[in-house]
Amino acid sequence: MSRFGKRMADRLCEKNIRHQLYSIYFFAILLPMLVIGGVLTLYVYFYSGKVTRILFLCILIIVTGALISYIVISFFASHFSGRINKLRASMHNVSNEDYEMSDSLRGNDEIAIAYEELKKTAQLIKDKDSEVFQTKLDAERFATEQQMMEYKMLSSQINPHFLYNTLEALRMRAIAEKDRDVATGIKLLGKSLRYVLDNTGTVSVPLQQELDYIENYIKIIKFRFAERISYEFKVEDEIDTKAYSILPLLLQPIVENSVSHGLEMVENGTLKITVREGVDETIQVIIEDNGIGMNPGTLRSVRLKMERLEQVPAKSIGLFNINKRIKLFYGDRYGIEIDSEENVGTRVVVTLPMRPI
Repeated sequence: MSRFGKRMADRLCEKNIRHQLYSIYFFAILLPMLVIGGVLTLYVYFYSGKVTRILFLCILIIVTGALISYIVISFFASHFSGRINKLRASMHNVSNEDYEMSDSLRGNDEIAIAYEELKKTAQLIKDKDSEVFQTKLDAERFATEQQMMEYKMLSSQINPHFLYNTLEALRMRAIAEKDRDVATGIKLLGKSLRYVLDNTGTVSVPLQQELDYIENYIKIIKFRFAERISYEFKVEDEIDTKAYSILPLLLQPIVENSVSHGLEMVENGTLKITVREGVDETIQVIIEDNGIGMNPGTLRSVRLKMERLEQVPAKSIGLFNINKRIKLFYGDRYGIEIDSEENVGTRVVVTLPMRPI
């Protein structure tokens, strides 16, 4: 590129859009027209006999062409500059967190396309801001509901530390009387109570501790049902239950639900708990029973309430509240899925994120 071309390009970059268009008009249209018109006029003057009339006609053509082209370029410059200024103003507003934009920019060129892309970006930012705000609200709501749940759990206990110490005294009395079964039952109940006391107010425990608590709970249940209920634990080799965390007191209400609403009514009940790796960095805890199950209408009602996160009675800490806790704490992609068949059994799948301790 010549020096003249470089200097001209630099000058154009320093000016605004309208001045650039006028500069282009002058160098690309008016100046060549004046040069060609001047040459043509000199030619007519020196080599034509009818000098005056032809010279006047040439000047008239030059002036008319320059005037028409000026009017056209002025209109185009005004229109083009207005659209550019609107795009620039919208970009300035978006940079200052004002995402309200007019519906569209007239035209079907690159400027209109750039404006549409800017509008999509602004809408995307608005949506992200809304999601962040909603996440903050959910976190605050979860903290409030967690506190209320802890209050209900604590208020439902009559001096739990005193109860724990009393259970330990009874266990020692049972050992002294050589009643091993009673001593074992009291020991299991004391361990369960200690787990509840230690984790009231916490939001994370190792998965292994939660599974140990569930096993203690099932052993206590077996004191009531004896051989009518058997259980099985299965943990896949890929899952290190000591390396991942879970919300405390999350699985016991599900097991309690399986026993009270399913296994109580059968002679040979089986409870199976499986821990496995899910898709997309998740852990699944599957709780299955061969109880009485649910008919399609009841199952549909339960699923609908869980999807809507409907409020359940305050005295109930069951499937609905557990699902609500999971979604509020971990997010909507996690939670409980339930499947059941009447006279066959019920299967509950708890999906949680794979969170290292």
